[in-house]
Amino acid sequence: MKIVGGPSSEELAKKISELLNVPLVSTRTKRFPDGEFYFKFEEKISGEDLLIVQSLYPPQDVHALELFLILHTARDLGAESISVFIPYLAYSRQDRRYLEGECLSSGMIAEVLEKLGVNALYTVDVHNRRVLEMYRIPAYNLTASRELAKYFAVKDLTNPIVISPDDEKDAIERAKNAAKTLNADYDFLEKQRDRYTGEIVTYEKHIDVEGRDAVIIDDIISTGKTAANAVKILKKHGARRVFVGASHALLVGEAARLLNEAGVEEIAGTDSVMNKYAKVSVAPILVKKLKETQIL
Repeated sequence: MKIVGGPSSEELAKKISELLNVPLVSTRTKRFPDGEFYFKFEEKISGEDLLIVQSLYPPQDVHALELFLILHTARDLGAESISVFIPYLAYSRQDRRYLEGECLSSGMIAEVLEKLGVNALYTVDVHNRRVLEMYRIPAYNLTASRELAKYFAVKDLTNPIVISPDDEKDAIERAKNAAKTLNADYDFLEKQRDRYTGEIVTYEKHIDVEGRDAVIIDDIISTGKTAANAVKILKKHGARRVFVGASHALLVGEAARLLNEAGVEEIAGTDSVMNKYAKVSVAPILVKKLKETQIL
């Protein structure tokens, strides 16, 4: 196996290459004056098993087209097999049309990846696990919740409790996994999103957080409203400190400000999204999965 790092995930690809002790393929990229993307393999890849690493965080469309061009090139140049690691799999909200006439973007992404020769997909805490059922190739959903918990474990936590900001099954499972890693309790809040406006309401409930450190574990923090609402509720109920960990800390617009104003102690994301909050790597969880599936 050889690793190919896409423009959005070059550092992550290097970490995976080092952990697996397998080569990183030499590539060349550039942007033409009009913004078009250029990609070139600097070495022969014919007959090679490739793992292409490219996350689709904003700007999603730019990173998606980069990935498509890399895949097209790998296929045309005769790669033996192509696996992709897309930690943040954009366009994964809809597994069906909720309103008449909607674009089923998740289905389009699946179709394009398959047609470009992808043999297996690995992603991290996909927003809607059901979209992976659209794939006719093996599609694995990994979780960063344990790695995030390990990061917070060294924060000298006082009687910690892990909180899920909503009551969906996957969200509660992530909180449960993190709590197990921290040897802590876990609980959840309830939220409801308006399908038309996207506005979120988080309902208050009694959670035993008085004098305790709370760790919120979420999959995606985009506008920050859900996480900020959760922080406010926990602080209101007497939480000593509130930490926020997200598999994908997009933090668009004023999201970070909203969280800080709500009283968050620290925000930690993973390198699925490259920004200053990328404090945890998802490389180890991919390596573990590759070994489990006997890819290596």
